[in-house]
Amino acid sequence: MAENGTVTPGELQPVLVEMRIPKSQGAIAALQAIGSMSVPGFQLDTSYEAVPMTPPQEMASLLADSDEEVVVVRGMIDASQIPALEAQANVIKVYPDSPIAPFTSTLLKSEDTALVSPLAASGTCPIGSCDCSPGTAKGTMAEVATYLGVDQIWSAGFKGEGIVVGVVDGGITAAGRPVGSGETARRIPRVIGGYPTADWGTKAARWSEHGNMCSTDVLGMAPQAQIYDIRISDGNAVSSALAGFQWAINQHRADGTPQVLTNSWGMFQEAWDRTYVRNPDHPFTRKVVEAINEGILVLFAAGNCGGTCPDGRCGPDSGPGRSIWGANGHPQVMTVGAVNKNEQFVGYSSQGPAALDPQKPDFCSITHFQGYFGSDSGTSAATPIAAGVVALLKQANPGLTQDQAKNALKSTAKDIGPAGWDQHSGAGIIRAKAAFDAIRPSWSGWESLGGFCTYGVAAAAWSANRLDTFVIGGDSAMYHKYWDGSAWSEWGSLGGFCISAPAAVSWGANRIDLFVIGGDRALYHKWWDGSAWSDWENLGGFCTYGVAASSQSINQLDVFVIGGDSALYQKTWDGSAWSNWQKHDSFCISAPASVSWGSGRIDAFVLGAIAPSGTSGTAKRLST
Repeated sequence: MAENGTVTPGELQPVLVEMRIPKSQGAIAALQAIGSMSVPGFQLDTSYEAVPMTPPQEMASLLADSDEEVVVVRGMIDASQIPALEAQANVIKVYPDSPIAPFTSTLLKSEDTALVSPLAASGTCPIGSCDCSPGTAKGTMAEVATYLGVDQIWSAGFKGEGIVVGVVDGGITAAGRPVGSGETARRIPRVIGGYPTADWGTKAARWSEHGNMCSTDVLGMAPQAQIYDIRISDGNAVSSALAGFQWAINQHRADGTPQVLTNSWGMFQEAWDRTYVRNPDHPFTRKVVEAINEGILVLFAAGNCGGTCPDGRCGPDSGPGRSIWGANGHPQVMTVGAVNKNEQFVGYSSQGPAALDPQKPDFCSITHFQGYFGSDSGTSAATPIAAGVVALLKQANPGLTQDQAKNALKSTAKDIGPAGWDQHSGAGIIRAKAAFDAIRPSWSGWESLGGFCTYGVAAAAWSANRLDTFVIGGDSAMYHKYWDGSAWSEWGSLGGFCISAPAAVSWGANRIDLFVIGGDRALYHKWWDGSAWSDWENLGGFCTYGVAASSQSINQLDVFVIGGDSALYQKTWDGSAWSNWQKHDSFCISAPASVSWGSGRIDAFVLGAIAPSGTSGTAKRLST
């Protein structure tokens, strides 16, 4: 097949076949199903492992009832026989296994030149004066880090530790791997695995070390991150990308890595595969969405077919609305355009609307800088720079989702085009430090909840978005105010005559246990059982300071006070009865605090000393 996707009549065409097979039988069942077909000339590629697919929505219930699953296999067939293949009962759809390519204009071998050749401007620049000289670097990697504020993130202690970025690309020559002959002598550090599993990290030449460039650019922003080499250049086809993404999904299910996937490749023209570029239900695009739903953060380059100075391979497809194809412009991915460090829009950066989403690209990142090459260039370089930034954000906020990462980068971007989002630069140039600040947990301002309080405060939560708070009022009674997920209640009196701050703990849904020292210096207990508050229960003791309470597990309570001899005392509820008071030898000059982080574990804290002769003012801990 030619790079533009055309097939010579009579030539065998590479195809992807989406089909139903008996569940959990994989390649064996696919081979048996193909063998039973009455379609002459179809050749199944037995070296290609069947890729499991989430079934089309309309087929999900049918497949569940028939105990079948959906897979994609690869093979060759005469184009004239495709209708017969699709007519088979267990075949869902046949797709061309179409070509893909890195987003570079001219692939060069020199380590001192850019991957993108100088391009002749053929259109008007949509934003100021465009940069159409990818071979001329506009700064160094270190200057890019400073411009984006990445150096400030490093200073805050985040350099990508614990994050693995999958570089889905043309291969990497990795340090410590048996690199093949004919490959560059240069080695990329921190590469720890990849796909294909037998020879990851051993090849980069097929895409002219484009994968080396992308991995270098990731590490330029996240120097302590690690890399997976997910090589998809062996077949230069969608099937390779589909298998690479499946490997990443499997790996993530096994150990939570990679957390990020960066993609600087795609299709230059609609004609390369009309069944893919505008189809959100294409198997590869669905697989990308599956990776995102798995929890992997996914970035794609917009492409190099911008209208001012498009790559020659773009042909008739360049400029707004005809330059971001397929998964590169899916609504859920992060689609990355390009500018240089001087904030010039890059004239070949592909422009929206994308084929699958009118609101593309999402934002721009930096290209045309000294990195792996004399000038790392294309949206190919901009995307791994952004992926390195995302790796830092993920380290800072391990729960970061695709939408949260995208929204943080968009909402903090520097606008360089028309006000707001635009089809050329998206939301503008990413600002790494501003996005970092946006995704980090932060405190709200102070909110007054009213009341007149003499002692306090205790708080507990028995479910998500539920809060119960307790204080002692001016009449020495206990007062309660709660948040129900949408609004605060009024203050309600729980009675009592209290001479200490309260303590509250919840050991299960709709359960709160409340403790306070009464006017007779005994400890008192009151609880909410899901429908009503109990009366006050006298737990005895003679308490001078208090109270702390914690729960190791369901229906387990431990409560702590300071006795008349300044020692720490503990009382335990075991699910059926209260224990006697237990003394912990100590000399305490403050109320205690306690917490349990697991069954059989309590940590208690006071100010004071273990022995009366010790120095006061020191925090002490007791553990059970």
